[in-house]
Amino acid sequence: MTTMRSGLLCASALASLLAFSAVPAAAQTPDSEVSEIVVTGSRIARKDYVSESPIVTVGADQIAAVGMVTIENTLNQLPQFTPSNGAGTNTTNFVTTPGQAYANLRGLGPTRTLVLIDGRRVVAGNPNAVVDLNTVPTFLVESVETITGGASAVYGSDAIAGVVNFKLKRDFEGFQVDAQFGAASRNDAGQTTVSAGWGHNLADGRGNLAAAITYDKREGLLAADRDWAAVGYSILTTGLTPSGAATIPDGRFDPTSNAGGAANLPSQAAMNAVFGAYGFAPGTVARGASLSFNADGTLFSTAPVNNHKGARDPGFSPTSYTFNSAAYRYLNLPLERWSLYATGRYDLSDAVEAYGTASYTTYDVSRQLGPASASDGAFPGPDIVVPVTNPFIPTDLRTLLASRANPTADFYPRRAFTEVGGRLSNNTYETLQLVGGLRGALPVKDWKWDLYASYGQMDHTEHQFGNVSRAAMRTLTFAADGGAALCGGFNIFGAGKVSPGCAAYIARNVTNSTTIKQTVVEGYATGSLVDLPAGPLKFSAGAQYRKDDFDYAPDALLQGPDIVGFNPAVPVSGDITSKEVYAELLVPVLADLPLIESLDVTLGGRVADYSTTGQVSAYKADLTWKPVSSLLVRGGYQRAVRAPNIAELFSPQSLGFVGVGTPGAGTTAGDPCDVRSSFRTGANAAAVRTLCLAQGVPASIIDSFNQASNQVEITGGGNPNLTEETADSVTAGAVWSPAVDARFLRRFSVSLDYYRIEVADVVGTIGVPTILSSCFNADGSNPGLSNANFYCQQFTRLASGNITGVTQTQVNLASVKTAGLDAQVDWGFDLADLGLPQAAGALAFNLVVSRLDSFERQARPGAAFVQYAGTIGADLSGGALPEWKSVLAATWSVGPVKTTLRWRRIGAMTDARSVPTFSPTAVGTPNYDVYDLSGSWKIDDRVSLRAGVNNIGDKDPPYFTSYPNSNTDPSSFDVLGRRFFVGINARF
Repeated sequence: MTTMRSGLLCASALASLLAFSAVPAAAQTPDSEVSEIVVTGSRIARKDYVSESPIVTVGADQIAAVGMVTIENTLNQLPQFTPSNGAGTNTTNFVTTPGQAYANLRGLGPTRTLVLIDGRRVVAGNPNAVVDLNTVPTFLVESVETITGGASAVYGSDAIAGVVNFKLKRDFEGFQVDAQFGAASRNDAGQTTVSAGWGHNLADGRGNLAAAITYDKREGLLAADRDWAAVGYSILTTGLTPSGAATIPDGRFDPTSNAGGAANLPSQAAMNAVFGAYGFAPGTVARGASLSFNADGTLFSTAPVNNHKGARDPGFSPTSYTFNSAAYRYLNLPLERWSLYATGRYDLSDAVEAYGTASYTTYDVSRQLGPASASDGAFPGPDIVVPVTNPFIPTDLRTLLASRANPTADFYPRRAFTEVGGRLSNNTYETLQLVGGLRGALPVKDWKWDLYASYGQMDHTEHQFGNVSRAAMRTLTFAADGGAALCGGFNIFGAGKVSPGCAAYIARNVTNSTTIKQTVVEGYATGSLVDLPAGPLKFSAGAQYRKDDFDYAPDALLQGPDIVGFNPAVPVSGDITSKEVYAELLVPVLADLPLIESLDVTLGGRVADYSTTGQVSAYKADLTWKPVSSLLVRGGYQRAVRAPNIAELFSPQSLGFVGVGTPGAGTTAGDPCDVRSSFRTGANAAAVRTLCLAQGVPASIIDSFNQASNQVEITGGGNPNLTEETADSVTAGAVWSPAVDARFLRRFSVSLDYYRIEVADVVGTIGVPTILSSCFNADGSNPGLSNANFYCQQFTRLASGNITGVTQTQVNLASVKTAGLDAQVDWGFDLADLGLPQAAGALAFNLVVSRLDSFERQARPGAAFVQYAGTIGADLSGGALPEWKSVLAATWSVGPVKTTLRWRRIGAMTDARSVPTFSPTAVGTPNYDVYDLSGSWKIDDRVSLRAGVNNIGDKDPPYFTSYPNSNTDPSSFDVLGRRFFVGINARF
């Protein structure tokens, strides 16, 4: 067992030597002697620590230099990653599991990035089979290895974009404590982490026991805490227009929203009389205009704003009166986490070692949205119904209601209930992971084997606050006294007028629970078959059984039609089992020839039988060629697969809401039938108007129609008939490490890798903005502007004309293709080589650059591919796909002191609203540059200090038109501003 352990220790040592940098697996110099180890991407042990696929290693020192308590912050700074759900994601694509953090390689999505811990699968954090990175304790991570390209032949389903393998520290000896504290320069957004680890060798080194505990705390940061986020804007080249939620705390009356519909509007004469009394000319406010209420009960129109009271609040816009929810939305989610970890190993004999690990992580995280907003929506009907007998109806509104053709018809106002508070989701996650196994050496050549079983369980409890009850509101609106006797009075006509008692009466708090379980049994063996002239022929084979169970039990209140606030939910349960066999063969083709120091080919294959989709297969063929010892040329082809997960297969149909943006000239955002939309002007305006009428926009308001909200109701769910995704990936590259004893080349290496990944039968849904714009021929999909068009048939409209019921059922859509280049340069030298004293120390530089050549999406089979490389804003997480992304680090080492300056750059991006048709008003992002400074001081062999300042220049994130949260993308750009951290590590 000594050889196995020494190999692991050598790998860890190599990673730590290149701290503060992302390190490629590189060719070794002839002097290097490295024991056999297994590198991520293969199960065959080899001596030269190289990978056929592009691989990047992040060391523990680099993780510490970022100064954040969660690991996704470190990964998202690497060019290979596209930020996804994390600390800056206040909403989530995975509705049942808010507040989690995910890895997203190459922008292909978290479901196509396989996350491993010590080379093994771990229990997922949600029904989409995605591992929650918040369950990975940062303190215990020794290194992170990331490979690009399909790896299903080695690891199975989900490894479409690649693999992220967290290697944890092992073989602790003694006692170690670590503490770090940080905060932003505005004395907020604090972060604290305190860890302790203990380890002890047993029986003269035959075994080792180790345990660790970590506490982390991340303070939340609200949008209102930063000037650039305190007001939400419609961001266009024409300027910034304050823009928020269309459903407002003041209450809103849309004349078409009544029991008689668009045929029962107030008369224009009545509208002229009411607004004439405020000093407005006749016709200023149309009879179908949306209205709201001042504190004294007088009325004003909301779009455009005609209010005799003048401006209402900061961020007021004369074009549209909306609600600013910055005081509720988080830019950085608050988190508190405890992690426990224990590991042990013992040599049962010279040939067999027993090992096991146990880890438990529990954390609390909150997200918060604006207050519950009652609308005049679709199923199950309007949220608020008010009879004309309600005592709180203002006098002027009563005048308008009385002028209708049916003056006694109930009406359906809209309102945001600030009196109840924001929609707060408090989440507790508990994750347990157990691994136990045996491994050892066979009495044949260099053969080794490993057999283990693992069990993981994730329990999630979500407590939701801020929901309101439709039935309770209806009870109060129909009460003769408006609920005054029952709870103090339910006056919804004006901001802040609902009594505290009635706010409590309509409020509903709910609790949801989720349990995910995973069982894995796996065994494999690897070793040399025969010795060929060019080296040993190596082989690895194994088998795996895996079962994933999921059960989501939403509160009974969320399952019914009564709740307004968080999205309705339905129970989801299911399980997927797989039985898999796999093999790899490393063939040394040639060696020790001119220009062929070695030429190896690796072949691999995997066959899996899923209980859902049946049999699938994956395979690979890789090549490594060393013309000389200093140059490695590598490349390969991989066929990868991803079986549909539980959510995609079994989720029942349910309701939800998706943003579509605000309509305006020069943009395709919003409802195309809105009179402010660019679709309603130009050469096709008449045909668009006709299409809107055909879809159900009432003729009485067609020429004054405004969308009621910038969100539309969707109907989404799973599909048991889904088939697996398949991906073909090609990689090719080279690593050069000059084997010369020259002053400035001793510590120099450069790598360049190309990748191309094509995913077919992609599981997903067509984006709502795409459906709307394609229906109205923005991309040429409906040249006849016919309502029978495929895209037009994916949604319907209410009697008020507003969009509803957009189909979002999971289907095998079409294809996604991406390609690009990764380059890395490492260079270091002693300053004495420049003629300075030996005590001057050494410099080391690390540059990692990624170039995204293409990222093409196809909406459905037969449709044209659309290019998204160099864009941002294409999905709910931001979808940042810069053509260029880089990190440059310069480290000066002097004895026990190291100082590192980092420059992070994200290249300029075009707003996705300009895809596929250019939008002259859409605002993209400029080049984004941030500088960080960090340092460490090793006081002695036991104690070391570290400190740093990130975002030295206190740079604000850029605005762009299709932002997901608070004018920007908090996952891609720095929203905290300048922040400081200090830390200490002590060993005893």
